[in-house]
Amino acid sequence: MIPTSIMKCPNCTGLFLAGTTQKTKICPYCCKGINLQKALRIAQANNSIEASEILKQLKAKAAKNPRPKSKD
Repeated sequence: MIPTSIMKCPNCTGLFLAGTTQKTKICPYCCKGINLQKALRIAQANNSIEASEILKQLKAKAAKNPRPKSKD
């Protein structure tokens, strides 16, 4: 089993899964290329199943507590 990280896209702040051995990934939300060594790691799990559960919990928590919109 490959350890899996939950990463945060520096462009759109979307959360996604990435294998800990991966160096780059395309964000599934904004389609930008991301250097995973420089991206923010939110959490890490022993495998992709555990990481998926953590990601679901983080997304559910974010849905209950949305960030205030900026006045641009």
